[in-house]
Amino acid sequence: MQDKDLKEIVAQNIFYLRTVNRMTQYELAEQLNYSDKAVSKWERADALPDAYVLKHLSNIFNVSVDYLLTEHTEQDKKVETATNKSKDRYRALIL
Repeated sequence: MQDKDLKEIVAQNIFYLRTVNRMTQYELAEQLNYSDKAVSKWERADALPDAYVLKHLSNIFNVSVDYLLTEHTEQDKKVETATNKSKDRYRALIL
């Protein structure tokens, strides 16, 4: 089996994080000051976001840039999502 292309990995991760966070492509694009067409291209693996956008995405989704660049199993994704939800609850308590 051939390893996935970096564009495909990033595309899957952006799509997964966006949908788990119940965001539309338009909503994500607004936060990034990009068009929804750009987000669509990233999610189709037609283009790769630049380093600035990857950093901004990592902040929006509360993950590392490394997470965006790495292939994950379904189990990894579930653990990461649960961890982020716990962090969000903790932040809410502090505020």
